[in-house]
Amino acid sequence: MTETDRPMFDLAVSNGPNWKVFHLKGRLMDQQQADRLMGTLDNELTGDHNTVVLDMGELQYMNSTGLNILINVLTKTRNAGGDTLIAAVSHSVRQLFVVTKLDTVFTITPTVDEAVAKLSA
Repeated sequence: MTETDRPMFDLAVSNGPNWKVFHLKGRLMDQQQADRLMGTLDNELTGDHNTVVLDMGELQYMNSTGLNILINVLTKTRNAGGDTLIAAVSHSVRQLFVVTKLDTVFTITPTVDEAVAKLSA
C-alpha cells in the first residue's frame, strides 16, 4: 500500500486539568496508525494527565486492529492510575464495542462534554 492509498487517519490533542482529549478522525485500522496513536499517548501521558477521552465523533471506521489499539490505550492509562473514556461513537463503531462486549469495559458517553463532566464529578 502506498502512502497515497493509505486510509486517512488524523488526531489532535486538547488538554484539561488532569485529562487529555484525543480527537480521532478518519479510519483507525493499521499498525502505522496504531504506532502514531500510542506514540502520541506516550508523549502526552504524565503523572498529572493520566486520563484520556477518545473523541470518536469524526472516526469513520475502525477494525479489530483499532479495537486492539483502544485496549492498549486503556491498559496504559489504568496502569498510570487513570482511565480511558470513549465519546461520540458512531453507530457502526458502537456495534464493534457491543459485539466484542467492550462496551462493558469502557465508559462510553454520547458526547465529549459528557465524558468531561464525568471526569469533573
